[in-house]
Amino acid sequence: MPSSAAELVRQTIQNELKQSDSRTRFMYRIRRQTPAGSQTKEYVETSDGAGARLIAVNDQPLTADQLQKEDERLQKLLTDPQAQQKHRKEQQDDAQRVQKMLNALPDAFLYQYDGKETFHGTEMVRLRFNPNPNFAPPNHETQVYRGMVGTMLIDPQVRRLAKIDGHIIREVSFGWGILGHLDPGGHFVVEQADVGEGVWETISSTLSFTGRILLFKRLNIQEKEIASNFVRAPSGLNLAKAIELLRSQNPVVARQSR
Repeated sequence: MPSSAAELVRQTIQNELKQSDSRTRFMYRIRRQTPAGSQTKEYVETSDGAGARLIAVNDQPLTADQLQKEDERLQKLLTDPQAQQKHRKEQQDDAQRVQKMLNALPDAFLYQYDGKETFHGTEMVRLRFNPNPNFAPPNHETQVYRGMVGTMLIDPQVRRLAKIDGHIIREVSFGWGILGHLDPGGHFVVEQADVGEGVWETISSTLSFTGRILLFKRLNIQEKEIASNFVRAPSGLNLAKAIELLRSQNPVVARQSR
């Protein structure tokens, strides 16, 4: 292990960022729970981003009306170039935001080794982090780091980030104070794992934040996502083929514990 915890983080983030776009792609399922209920979707990764199909609401199969609306949405995405362009842009924007957040991690915090921890059967290196007072956020996505502390787990063998657990300890603005702020007490946890063939994917995320948007509208994010059922996707899929694949599936929806 590097003598410097910061160097270990730098090596790990380099590995996170260089996970090749030409890597093996997967099909999987995500269950998203919010105070309003749950939605379960099936996803297929492609060179054009991931296609998704809603398969359950509150752990129940879709009603006839819900099925019709989902089929209409997929048909529009399949045949409407503008809808396809919007879909690609949204996914590209999400990927760029994640990249910005990852890029800033080595410099945004001061790190120290904090022992070891077994996580999903593997012994991980645990690090503790605190805000780096010399960090100047290069974009609004990373301004939140100025008021965050937490821990992370790193797989020492492959230098990959297995878990990050962060807490907001003071009010932090985003959008240079124009768009809003997050309140102290916010918390998030993101977990990753090797889902096959050396590909690491997010398997769990929990978000709990309050604050304000545009200085007036109250912000309240309470959600948890669990990803499961990872299987290798057929090679050579584009978005249209992924949609056809999703529509051809006959999913069996298991009841989830709350």
